[in-house]
Amino acid sequence: MRQVICNAADLPAGEMLAANLGPMPIVVVRTEDGQLYGVLDKCLHMGGRLSKGRLQRAVDGRECGEYHEESGRFVLKCPWHGYEYDVRTGATLFDESRRLTTFAVREENGQIVAETNGRASA
Repeated sequence: MRQVICNAADLPAGEMLAANLGPMPIVVVRTEDGQLYGVLDKCLHMGGRLSKGRLQRAVDGRECGEYHEESGRFVLKCPWHGYEYDVRTGATLFDESRRLTTFAVREENGQIVAETNGRASA
């Protein structure tokens, strides 16, 4: 399934947008560096809408109390209980084997288009 989500101008860098791809709720993210990603808009923990959460740069805690932003890595944080997901892979930060369904998202002719990878399910 392939679908136009919005006009490209409607999703600026550093923002996210809730949408549907057929029957599936998705969240489309344009990171600060302009990359586009799409994941299922449903937290693995209790189903909270990730589109109601926060998009932030990932931080790496090398030493207790010492944090550094990770270049190019952005995280969606669930508003309900704080689960965090890497927008590139859909993986939780605490266990990379636990993953959200991801979707191919790209800009075409001034529009943002999303499509399933053939294995998506709500």
